[in-house]
Amino acid sequence: MIDHKLEAQVDAYVKEIWEDAIADIGQLVAHPSVSDVSAAEQGAPFGRPVREALDAALRIARRLGYETSDDDGYIGIADIAGQRSAHIATIAHIDVVPAGPGWRTDPFALERRDGWLLGRGALDDKGPAVLSLYAGAFLRRQGGAPRYGFRALLGCDEEAGMRDVDHYLDSHENPAFLFTPDAAFPVCNAEKGNYNAEFKSAPISSGRILFWSGAAAGNAIPGESIIELAVDAEKLPAPREHADRIGIEPVRQGVSRIVARGIGGHASLPEGTMNAIGIIVGYLRASHVVDGEEARFLELLSKVLADTSGTQLGIASENEAFGALTLNGGTIEVRDGRIVQSIDIRYPDSTSAAAITERLSALAADFGAEFRVASSKPPFSVDADDPAVRALIDVYGDVTGTRAEPFSMGGGTYARKFARAVSFGPEEEDLVAPEWIGSMHGPDEGASERSLRRALKIYILAILRLQELEL
Repeated sequence: MIDHKLEAQVDAYVKEIWEDAIADIGQLVAHPSVSDVSAAEQGAPFGRPVREALDAALRIARRLGYETSDDDGYIGIADIAGQRSAHIATIAHIDVVPAGPGWRTDPFALERRDGWLLGRGALDDKGPAVLSLYAGAFLRRQGGAPRYGFRALLGCDEEAGMRDVDHYLDSHENPAFLFTPDAAFPVCNAEKGNYNAEFKSAPISSGRILFWSGAAAGNAIPGESIIELAVDAEKLPAPREHADRIGIEPVRQGVSRIVARGIGGHASLPEGTMNAIGIIVGYLRASHVVDGEEARFLELLSKVLADTSGTQLGIASENEAFGALTLNGGTIEVRDGRIVQSIDIRYPDSTSAAAITERLSALAADFGAEFRVASSKPPFSVDADDPAVRALIDVYGDVTGTRAEPFSMGGGTYARKFARAVSFGPEEEDLVAPEWIGSMHGPDEGASERSLRRALKIYILAILRLQELEL
């Protein structure tokens, strides 16, 4: 149970610093920090915008009393020294997915409206990154050095490959325990495997598809897809299915543009979304606008995008521990005379990357296409009865009055990179958002101030509870 005097101190601290925390979140959101290794510089391995966001986060940490360093620009390190050599850590990331289309606000200017914060990264993961810094800073108010040191890590490449943590762990020891504020409460102790690949059509000559776009990143469900065709707009038939979501317009003589509006979201959370690429595939097949290898590849895409469970592809799988496999077709493009469709799969341990590869390679061959695996990470889990995991669950229960158990998810977080780690909020699964709030990785990403304030309280109390354990 929570000591009521301590709880009152934490509540007073959260109230005192809240406006500063909001301002700091705004500072980080202002940076379009999309990880890009092709733009690497000395000390900025993921590009200048990410480096600038990292510098802003480290300035916040120093203002709060941390000792800081930056591991060659791969990851930010903010330390509060402890009595023992072992340390407790958090890790949040200051890189973001691209803004993408469909925003009704400026994605890189934090907007505060009716108890909500709107901006790219407000929820994933710049808001939580600021919370982690303020949570650890509470230790300095306790007087003296804590039993275990506290380290707040600030990642720079979570959305694009987690190469930042690989670099960090090459020269730094694992923490005694770590949590990442990059998921939902209560505690996620198991993450599905992450599998990324692409289908590539056979070479296309004299095709009609000139340009095609989908999501800005493979781990986002495209809320918009645009295709340009070598066909006069007036020669294209009116859409019969999803007519309210398809727009057709002339670009110039002999070239038309089709814009499809779906419902975007995070690749691991497909419920309630609608893939805009799939809408275009359906229109093109129904209208018989293309033929040859283009039509053949569209038939393959119709199977790839038919559902989000992999059922049509023959790779569906689920179990009680991890839940069901999810499948997303995120990016699409015309590249070197071929159409290339990416896929993002989150899979339980009831199947394997090898089994998925075998099935999808054979399917691609049936349509004269190629299949290439870009990356694969196996499922991982931490024992639900680990004392540190139970401590987080207990704190969550004490604050919310809710008794819960750890859960698994399809999202991939930094937790899978560490020896003993879990993801821990700040999202609330049953939270009802206004219609003008979007999901993370989608347009109009938003975070509830009420949820963030409660999360900060939970994080402070969790860090204090972990201090009491033999780690």
